[in-house]
This record gives sequence, C-alpha cells and structure tokens, in this order.
Amino acid sequence: MKQIKSLRIIILVVGVLLILVIIRNSDQNVFQEKAKTALEATRNDANIVSFDQVKALTAPYLILDLGSAPRPDSLLFQHALKITFSQLLEKANRKILNEAKGELILYADDVPTASRAWVILNQLGYKNLRILSFENIPEGLKYKFQPDTTSRLEQDTM
Repeated sequence: MKQIKSLRIIILVVGVLLILVIIRNSDQNVFQEKAKTALEATRNDANIVSFDQVKALTAPYLILDLGSAPRPDSLLFQHALKITFSQLLEKANRKILNEAKGELILYADDVPTASRAWVILNQLGYKNLRILSFENIPEGLKYKFQPDTTSRLEQDTM
C-alpha cells in the first residue's frame, strides 16, 4: 500500500515536470538562433546596408521604421512600415513580420535602437535582417582608440 502511494507521488511529479517542459518548448518567444551567427554578422558588417544599397535593391524588401518621430519626406521609403520599437513584438506586428517577403531592413532614430531590434528579431528566428545606416562606417568605429598620454596624473606632485 505504501509503495503504491509513493509510486503515485513519483508519477505525479514526473507528469508535472513533463508538462512544464512541453510548455517551455512550445513558447513562441524562445530564442532560436545561436549567438555565434549573430556575432559573425556583426563582425563583417553583413547586417548593415546603406541608403544607396537599398535604392539599388531589386528583390522584395520591407523597411521597418522603428522611430517614434515623424519622418521628413526625404526619408520616406516606398516599402516602409512604421512600427515603434516598443510595439515590435506585439502579436499583430509579429504576424506582419512573419508574412513579409524578402529582406527586413530596420531603421530607427539611432543605430543602437535598430541594433537592439536586430538582435531581438534575429534571436526569434527572422532571416534576412539588415540595419539601414546612412554612413558606411559609424563615426565611433572609424578611429583606433589611443589613450591620452599628454597628462599623467600619477606622476603629478603637489
């Protein structure tokens, strides 16, 4: 009799664990891509596209405008969709992204916001993601870091 009760408890615990594993694996927000692939794309700037490259595209694409401010007419694109960064993962917007054909080009008020969106969408399994940059190389990455050697505070005496 005691063995049957202990067996029921074990089966109950295993059943609960099995249900939790099934729920975790069926979650739509589980990251799907390895960090290594994202790192490779950022190292060789394969995820950056310039304005001129977008104008030359012949394949289908969709530009996601992640900014909150309205754009001037010179920055309006033909294949653009306005989705703010805070609303990117809403169910209706995810449905639009799933149905999009070709490349998804992310554009925001600043490149770091577009980069964060790129990482999130990449980890969720979206392919052909690019970041629209109006500079080929961002200003912060053009120059090699060189520390200022003109002042050495540790050698100053009072």
